[in-house]
Amino acid sequence: MFTGPLCSHGTMTTVIEVGSADRACVATLVAACSPDSLRRRFMMGGPARPAEVFQRYQRFLLAGPPDGVALLAHRGGTPVGLLNCVSPTPGEAEIGILVADAWQRRGIGSALSRWLWDSGRWAGWTVRATVQAGNAGAEALLLGQGFRPVPSYERGERDFAMVVPDWATMTDVMKEAVDDQDTARADGAQRRAAGADPRCRGDRHAGRGRPRRSAAGVPAALLPRR
Repeated sequence: MFTGPLCSHGTMTTVIEVGSADRACVATLVAACSPDSLRRRFMMGGPARPAEVFQRYQRFLLAGPPDGVALLAHRGGTPVGLLNCVSPTPGEAEIGILVADAWQRRGIGSALSRWLWDSGRWAGWTVRATVQAGNAGAEALLLGQGFRPVPSYERGERDFAMVVPDWATMTDVMKEAVDDQDTARADGAQRRAAGADPRCRGDRHAGRGRPRRSAAGVPAALLPRR
């Protein structure tokens, strides 16, 4: 487990790697999210009651090595955000971020992402993300991190992918996105980061009859058994 501070929007955010003892903190975070936020995060069509969402997805939300890593952000001792990076196959991972409603648009998601890339563990990996179409905040976060859109599996969803560069290049990617508010133009470093691997130019499984990993972009192995 690692822990450490990270400055976000001028305020100190503490990031820890989630362990079994942090289950209650993750449940508290989910409870601080509105049903609408949970529906967007897990792309649920029906009711999204926090307790039921946590019960259903806790294996994914708490997944650590060897499945991946879960990072929990705290502000003043309060759990405010969670990043999950889970590896369904070697060299590939899926990322998801959940931020409590009261702490959205305060840089929590960016702080968690920077901590993940700074670890150096994922350099060279293809990382994917799926968001609900129209979730402008999530899309902006991904584009600012260097992700690129790829063909999607399902209507109403948008898929993104990135080949993780080394940290020096990643810093260039994020700085370029901040300097140019038009994310369609702020892509020089993003193209350099992604261009080395053709997997970021399109999804090789799209349109080939391969079933989706799960309805929520969650690896099926970590969904509750029926």
